[in-house]
Amino acid sequence: MCDPLIYVVLGLAVGYIGGFAGIGGGPFLVSFLVLYCGMSQLAAQGNVLTMMLGPMSLLGVMSMYEYVKKQWINITIGVISYCVFSYFGAVFAFYIGETDLKYYFAVLLVIIALMQFRSYVKKNAQESHKEHISYIWIFILAACTGILGGMFGIGAGVLMVPILIGVFKLKKEYARALSLAILIPPVSYGAFIKYNFENPVDWQLVGILFGTYFISNFFGAKMGSKISGKAFTLIYGILLLSIAIIYLV
Repeated sequence: MCDPLIYVVLGLAVGYIGGFAGIGGGPFLVSFLVLYCGMSQLAAQGNVLTMMLGPMSLLGVMSMYEYVKKQWINITIGVISYCVFSYFGAVFAFYIGETDLKYYFAVLLVIIALMQFRSYVKKNAQESHKEHISYIWIFILAACTGILGGMFGIGAGVLMVPILIGVFKLKKEYARALSLAILIPPVSYGAFIKYNFENPVDWQLVGILFGTYFISNFFGAKMGSKISGKAFTLIYGILLLSIAIIYLV
């Protein structure tokens, strides 16, 4: 286990990155707890999912309220769908086991990173322009990300943002706002039930990560709004690919 000061720095850093990219920061938190602090994959995922029970992205959402208020129906649908299906993802995580879970976690990050690079190249030809997607698609997308989120201990953003931008052509600001807003309610509660039953969470660790993440998320969201969509996708992809490579090695 790591010194509490390390958790403070980790929470501040990942909170900033999470706000910047419009994600919950789960991949960064899980990988650091496993690779640096020596925590098991399942225990790390359980603690991170527990942290997500609180309104961790509230300050980031407040900084993007203009885009959030236009999507409240999609946000509501996404929250309910994600919460329900995250439980089934958690069940599947314990079914496949620790070793295979680490490998699949790294593969997932590679896939998401490649999606970002693809979006980066295509943006030379056409920018995302939509401000809304249909209710049925947000339900399906939230269900799928809920399953994968519960399975890998990550939030909605790391999966939703690249899909919303790359597939549904949603504007970057709307995609980030939608993703961050979905994370405010306890959307990982379904997964938390399973993880806490199998491996009781470390509440001290959860409290430190939540508090530090909550503070720095606002500033990351502010900076993310100033960066161009092109730079956004490139930086996001590089971060995810780097973690995946370290994980596999």
